[in-house]
Amino acid sequence: MNWISRRIVFGLVISVFLLTASVYSQTAQIPQPERARTIFDYKKELNLTDRQEQDIKTILEDLNKEVRVTRAKLTLLDVEVSDLIKNEGDLEQIRRKLKDAADVQVALRLADLVATRKINKTLSPEQLKKWREMQSAAAKQQK
Repeated sequence: MNWISRRIVFGLVISVFLLTASVYSQTAQIPQPERARTIFDYKKELNLTDRQEQDIKTILEDLNKEVRVTRAKLTLLDVEVSDLIKNEGDLEQIRRKLKDAADVQVALRLADLVATRKINKTLSPEQLKKWREMQSAAAKQQK
C-alpha cells in the first residue's frame, strides 16, 4: 500500500470515526448495563467547584479526541498489517507495523494516565483522598 493510499484510508477511517461519534451523540441512547460511576456522579460529595468541573470536562474532552484519532491510526495499521500478511509481505515490514501498532496502544494507555494525573491535580489534597477512597470502595463492590 503506497503512502497516498494509506493517507486516503486514514482520512476515511478518521471521517467514519468522527461521523459515527456525531451520529451516535445525536441519536437516542440505547439502554446499557449499569455504567461505571464517574467523578461527576460524586461532585457534591467531593464539593467540586464549577471551575474544577469545567477543567475536568476539558481534560476528558481532550482525551476523547486524542483517543479517537489514535484508534484511527491503530485501525490503519491493522489494515496495513492485514494487507502485508495477505500478500505474504516481508516479515521485517510486518514486524515494524506490529511494533508501530503496539506503540500506538502504549500511547493510548499513556494518554489515559496523563489525563488521570491532570484530573488529580485539579483536586485539593482532601478531595483527592476522598476520591481515591470512593474509587477503592467502588472497585471492591464490583468484585
